[in-house]
Amino acid sequence: MKENRTLELGGGRDPVPRAVNMDIAGVSGVDVVADLTEEWPIKPESFDRIEAYHVLEHIAHDDLPEVFRRAYESLRPDGTIHAEVPLAHSRSAKNDPTHRSQWYWRTPMYYTDDDQLSYEIGSDFEFTLVDRNVRLFLTSGKWYVRPPSWLLKQWSVRNPSLIELVKLPYVTGVLEFTLQKLE
Repeated sequence: MKENRTLELGGGRDPVPRAVNMDIAGVSGVDVVADLTEEWPIKPESFDRIEAYHVLEHIAHDDLPEVFRRAYESLRPDGTIHAEVPLAHSRSAKNDPTHRSQWYWRTPMYYTDDDQLSYEIGSDFEFTLVDRNVRLFLTSGKWYVRPPSWLLKQWSVRNPSLIELVKLPYVTGVLEFTLQKLE
């Protein structure tokens, strides 16, 4: 039986268990020290899954196509990349000065087999979109915000393409998507 290997991008001090953790910082728990915008010291087609939790927003838009190319090359056929990023209009995206790219509902499509959007960035590799969803929630810690926050989450799951219309104070959100390498 083939070993299922996972590469985590930017896991830092909070790595995913049983994953190879690649991060720019050489802190405890990091297996591979590398800048995601430079050449990866990873053998081609050596991973089944890549996970990137709140790391892609720290990469400039101009560098993202090359990062996705390296991810594509590192994945075995039918491998997936699963990512989670803050939504562009959310407070968490705006308040962090280290964020270099904004993520909207359609942003992952630029790295897929959507001919119109992948043409825009000139990619010669193709992922297919497996899953994409958004979670909106209120950021206030007050007890009376919990019920409206739950309703907001339910609404965002049912109306994901409308999330970019939500630009309210104390509303934040996360875009989660999974792309699969085409053979």
